[in-house]
Amino acid sequence: MMRAFIRDNSFAIGFTLLYGILLAWLMQNHEMWFDETEPWLLALYSDTYGELLYNKRFEGHPNLWYSLLFIITKFTSNLKVLQVTQGIFAVSFVFVFLSFSPFPKVFRLLVCFGYYGLFEYGILSRLYAIELFFLFLVCTFYPKRFSHWYWYLTLLVLLAQTNLFGFFMAGVLGLLLFSEALRIWKDSPNWEAPSFLQITAGAIILAAGYLFSLWSMVRPNETNESAFTQFHPYYLYQAAARVWQAFVPVPNFTTTFWNTSYLPTRYEILLSAIILVILCGVFYRTKRLLLSLFLLFFASFCLFVLKMEGSMRHHAHFFFFTIAFLWIKTYYTQTGISPSIPFQQKLTPVFRALLVTAAFFQVIAGVYALALDWQHPFFVGKKVATFLRSLPPTYTLATDEGVVSSNITAYLGKPIYNLPKGNLKSFYTLDPNEVNDLRPYIILDWALALAQQRNTPVILVCRFELPYQWAFIPVEPMAIFRGDAITPFAFFVYKINPLTIAPKQMTAEYPSVKAE
Repeated sequence: MMRAFIRDNSFAIGFTLLYGILLAWLMQNHEMWFDETEPWLLALYSDTYGELLYNKRFEGHPNLWYSLLFIITKFTSNLKVLQVTQGIFAVSFVFVFLSFSPFPKVFRLLVCFGYYGLFEYGILSRLYAIELFFLFLVCTFYPKRFSHWYWYLTLLVLLAQTNLFGFFMAGVLGLLLFSEALRIWKDSPNWEAPSFLQITAGAIILAAGYLFSLWSMVRPNETNESAFTQFHPYYLYQAAARVWQAFVPVPNFTTTFWNTSYLPTRYEILLSAIILVILCGVFYRTKRLLLSLFLLFFASFCLFVLKMEGSMRHHAHFFFFTIAFLWIKTYYTQTGISPSIPFQQKLTPVFRALLVTAAFFQVIAGVYALALDWQHPFFVGKKVATFLRSLPPTYTLATDEGVVSSNITAYLGKPIYNLPKGNLKSFYTLDPNEVNDLRPYIILDWALALAQQRNTPVILVCRFELPYQWAFIPVEPMAIFRGDAITPFAFFVYKINPLTIAPKQMTAEYPSVKAE
């Protein structure tokens, strides 16, 4: 049986193995940034699961990825295990896609070894590889959605727990499932009549899963004010170009290429409109899928206009939503429910060429991204942590903020004193009611107070350069980390020694608070 499986899946097994080896080789040189290490820190420094859920309340993501890391961190605190976990899900979604998707082999390879497959959802340890894994499982399992009713519902619920886009996709597929189960559509492939009990129980299961996911994503401050707070013509203009950027993510060819786009926005808007028109033609005969796909596109568009501008990892879902529904569409075509009309027969080769061309450009973008990630640090936090380890252990480490510098904590393996909060911090919480941004001289004054209190030099790590030349206390600049990283973040390291005689000057101010 095992020999037959290997023989029948030799293509998928061989290239998945190649993908895994390449991914492991590339990951060893990748310096993670604070968005990657934050879930790990939350899991590592939360003593109980209830504490984890409380600590992540401002993350804006469902609990699945955090829960998995919470279990893992009970056995190890080695940060490399975060990358191993990411790699397992990346290899898994590649294997499922190579094994079961109906696309030509060339296209499958281009997607897996392109910008998204290897870089954005490969070496970057975020919660998108786990989403693609469950999304591709849903697509694979789609013909058995009625015969294996509860298993399919379970996959939808798990997909909804991955991130907001998984929630969108699971919600739309759930609506599609029940619309077919209730015979709203005339014919459905592989249809089997579910019982009243199955429909009722299924509705309860999906509703509970969706509501739990939604509850875990909504931040506390979003229940007290409008969740959509950023509408501006600029965001509308940018969102109109996201479809093209998702299909063809060619960046500016600079060191800080990440989340940039090569073409001017006005051209990308036109190209996005052309893709949408072609999609209408491709899905014209399968209107339920066309409606579902554009419902997803509309939800994503509204998100980018009203809630967040988003990054390439978010915009990419226009591409992967399309891939998923093209996959599902083959089940309708094979059963003769949606036969092609002459117009579609002419359009299909054009769209196939567009997909392959887009995937080819994804490979070009991926090669460029991976080459730069190999030559330059993605984020300088690891370098800072290495420098701090070289200092005497009696020194007190402190930072001027807790978000970006949390990555240093992850690589250092221990919490760092946070001056604005006045305590040791590991992970960060984006609570707007806890904002306490200190002015430069206040930071130096509080660092001196900490040095006096502990009678040991304080090593102050700041995101921005301080005007230490004009300070009333001696400040020794020790190191600067900036200029050669892919992400445009910098750190400045200063040493503040305790004074033998307390200074006569004193600087004070009220902490910054959120305006009512």
